[in-house]
Amino acid sequence: MKRSVLFSLCIPLMSTAPAFAQDFKQEANKIASAYEGCYTKQDPACVAALYTKDGIFINPAGKHDVATAYANTFKAGFNKLEATVDEVWQVDNDTPAAMGKFHITGKSDKGDAVDASGTWTATYVKVDGQWKIRHLTAAPVPPKKD
Repeated sequence: MKRSVLFSLCIPLMSTAPAFAQDFKQEANKIASAYEGCYTKQDPACVAALYTKDGIFINPAGKHDVATAYANTFKAGFNKLEATVDEVWQVDNDTPAAMGKFHITGKSDKGDAVDASGTWTATYVKVDGQWKIRHLTAAPVPPKKD
């Protein structure tokens, strides 16, 4: 009897998770599109505005201030970002997460092509009714060895 009562209490929770994930995937795609737009504008402050005030950006070099990291990325010549949102899930009631792929390209100050691809994972929180990135980790695919 106890098991059937517990199971019946869990059914509404199980049925809302897929709906939440589908709704949040649309939100995550909007954020990814805005990220691409900021990247194209070469605007570190624009990228940072997509994060919470205490947002964290991590890559293989470590934890970074978002605006500073992107200022350095743009100085290195990267000027185009393509991002996909491949999967979303709910971490807890207030924290969704997403993951996908990225591809960044551009030209160095010497005119050489720069190119990097990889995967990203992010968690989000709502701030004043708007989804913001709380934490994003980007993991580039290692360059191919010839």
